[in-house]
Amino acid sequence: MKKRLFDTHLFIALISCLLVFSCDTKKAETTITTKEHMDAGTKTIENMQSAYKGERNATAKYEAFSKKAEEEGYHNIALLYNAVSAAENIHATNHKAVIEDAGATVDVITPVFTVKTTRENLNEDVQGEAYEAKTMYPDFLKTADLANNQIAILSLTYAMKTEAKHKYFFEQALGDINTNTLASLPSKYFVCPVCGNTYANTAPKHCDFSFTEGEKFITFQ
Repeated sequence: MKKRLFDTHLFIALISCLLVFSCDTKKAETTITTKEHMDAGTKTIENMQSAYKGERNATAKYEAFSKKAEEEGYHNIALLYNAVSAAENIHATNHKAVIEDAGATVDVITPVFTVKTTRENLNEDVQGEAYEAKTMYPDFLKTADLANNQIAILSLTYAMKTEAKHKYFFEQALGDINTNTLASLPSKYFVCPVCGNTYANTAPKHCDFSFTEGEKFITFQ
């Protein structure tokens, strides 16, 4: 009886050791080295440069798309493009601050894009915003997290969340063109000057992302 009791205690002790070893192993696997941390820091600034380039290009592109939409008689879509262009410019400004805070020089950007019909522009924009919201920015955030670059994480998060909303707005506009129901499109947009968060028709008391007061929002109507 004593031997059986001893064996039971031994079994429990062995299990405890295995659990401790497993936890220690898992902890070791998730702990990054100094080199990995430094590499992530360097890569984060490279990513910020890429994000800055994309946002600066988008700012100019959506300005041009707004003019095209107005030419085609899509006034409310032109308003949307103006609002989104302003939001992208805010993202670019935030990204620039992150880059300069790291002591790096911001790349000189020459916007490159092609203006097509508004329907074609919207179709490409839906895909572009989806890529940024679901792939590019989440990947950049993982690296910034490894680097523990908090200001980069904030700037990237603002952009990622806003791009998801832009995708929705572009999908709505494209759908209304395809179904000839343009009268249902919003006639007013509001953009948060801190994070670029974009709202249609009415502005909230505070921004959902940055808590900026709604009275400070930029209005497009």
